Amino acid sequence: MRNAARRALEGIRPDRVEPVVKLLDDAATYEWLTTARCAERRVGVFEAAGARHPLLDADAAGGLLAETFTPPPAGHDEAVALLYADYPEFHRLVAFPPDYTTEALRTDYDLAQAQALLYSATTVTVEARRDFKHVLRYARLARLLHHVERIGKPSRRPRRAAGSDGEGYRFVLSGPNSVLRRTRAYGVDFARFLAALVRLPDWRLRADIELRRGWRPFAFALNSADGLGKGVAAPPEFDSGLEEAIARKFGREREGWRLRREAAVLDVGGGSLLVPDFVFRHQDGTEVVLEIVGYWTPEYLADKLRRLSAVRGVHLIVAVPRPLALRAAELPATVLPFKRRLLLRDLLPRLEAFRPT
Repeated sequence: MRNAARRALEGIRPDRVEPVVKLLDDAATYEWLTTARCAERRVGVFEAAGARHPLLDADAAGGLLAETFTPPPAGHDEAVALLYADYPEFHRLVAFPPDYTTEALRTDYDLAQAQALLYSATTVTVEARRDFKHVLRYARLARLLHHVERIGKPSRRPRRAAGSDGEGYRFVLSGPNSVLRRTRAYGVDFARFLAALVRLPDWRLRADIELRRGWRPFAFALNSADGLGKGVAAPPEFDSGLEEAIARKFGREREGWRLRREAAVLDVGGGSLLVPDFVFRHQDGTEVVLEIVGYWTPEYLADKLRRLSAVRGVHLIVAVPRPLALRAAELPATVLPFKRRLLLRDLLPRLEAFRPT
């Protein structure tokens, strides 16, 4: 186990040791005491030592520690480790992947560097020729502010999402260093998005980077051929707890309706696209799309409502938080206000209203 970790560190420059150690820590498995008694023991030892001050020899200190721990520690190092067992530096290494190679470490390091750089991005553009639906899903899972455009001549005809039909799509994402001004939580979300994106084929990314105000911005480019996606785990299936809850409660089929996620692409003019969260198709052929509008920045909400107002030729339900219900009332859609979650007793009647009488 130690030999594997040592091999991974071979040849690392001294100024890169700290981030590399962090990556190795992430790959390793540790165990530690979770009890709150560690702090209580330290206080007890310090109070007892203060009452016997000064402790002039090691035997006296050893005796004090022996009164605290059963069985007593074998030596000074073990006593300190037991006394501070809840501190990360005293966590015990119990496993390290034997197949974690220098190449794997280099890939993880390069990915981490790219993630850190995107913290200073103002705008990020991703173009994808395949796996369009997965790119969209990852952007939504990471809760990124984005809009989607089809590359090429737009059409206002509603389409099914192909995902592998060779068409190109452009995702324009607001970076952490844009309207949000280096919000750390949003930067973490962007890191999650990149870790998922690198798993996919046939994409390219361009980011406008502004490290500090007043500094000259520069462009950062990355693509699927750079190979940063090795060993990256897949993200969760749903974009939010709200979507997961409605999908779980509805099930695959209910009262003749079948549910599909992100199964349609709607052109809303100007080369802009909208991919609704859910598509409901009844066994009689009626199809209804559902878009859930959550709490975002005012600019993002305005853009989302503007694009929804351009939807034509489909049966559309827009679910919005109750404070937005009045703004959404002007949309060419059926509005479904919600408080904390979507309720089937509110959704099903709205679906049924689109069926032919």
